[in-house]
Amino acid sequence: MPPPAVFRALAAEFPGCLNELDTLPLETLDARAASLAGAAAGGPVEPWMEWLWGYHALLRAALAIKPRVARGPELDLARAERLAREASASAGVTVDSAFVRAVADPPGGRLVTVVLAHLEQLHGCPAATIKRTLFAHSRR
Repeated sequence: MPPPAVFRALAAEFPGCLNELDTLPLETLDARAASLAGAAAGGPVEPWMEWLWGYHALLRAALAIKPRVARGPELDLARAERLAREASASAGVTVDSAFVRAVADPPGGRLVTVVLAHLEQLHGCPAATIKRTLFAHSRR
C-alpha cells in the first residue's frame, strides 16, 4: 500500500478519485486504464473520458472556489467573475460566474451536483447518465 502522501497528491490533482478507487471494481479500473492508454496512443476518445476529465477539473475548480465564497464578502458579479477567472486558470478548465454562484450555494450542499450539472451543459448529456456512467458502483 502506498504511503498516505501518495493518496493526498493524487486527490489534489484528481479530486474525487479516491471515491472511484474505493467504489469501482478493479476490472473496471483496469479496463478504463487500458482504454485511456489506447486513446493516448491515437485510439478513439470515448465520451466517458471527456466526462471524467471534466469531472476532475471542475471539482478542482469548485474546491478552489468554495472556501473563498463560504465566509467572504458579498458575491457580487465582479467578484464572481474574478473568482471564475482565477479558478479557471488554476484548474485548467473554464468556469463562469454562474458556476461560482452555484458553488457558493450548491443544491443539497453537494458540489458534485454542481459539477455534474455543468458537465450536462457542456456535453448535452443528462447529468444522471454521466453520473451513472462514471460512477456505476457509487454508494450514493
